Amino acid sequence: MSHDRWVWEYAFHAEDEFGYPKQIRDEVTALADQITELANLGIDPAGLGTPTPGTARRHTLPSGGWFETQCLPRARPRLIAIVLVVPPPHLL
Repeated sequence: MSHDRWVWEYAFHAEDEFGYPKQIRDEVTALADQITELANLGIDPAGLGTPTPGTARRHTLPSGGWFETQCLPRARPRLIAIVLVVPPPHLL
């Protein structure tokens, strides 16, 4: 794997994908893959999504939930960390 490529992964074990309904896991995976593809095409992932009060960016899921990413461009490989996932209440 080239170190100049972007990858994504869950930042904390508490945010592990298996703790969420399959629909949420699938939606997060699809959107995170799209964000990573755009980043690898040269689009700054720190500019994608809605700003939060901190440095994270919020991304809305089709089901109505959302997740936040934090970009770590100095990590090798460069990392788009999923730092928070909030499923919609009706899917919990």
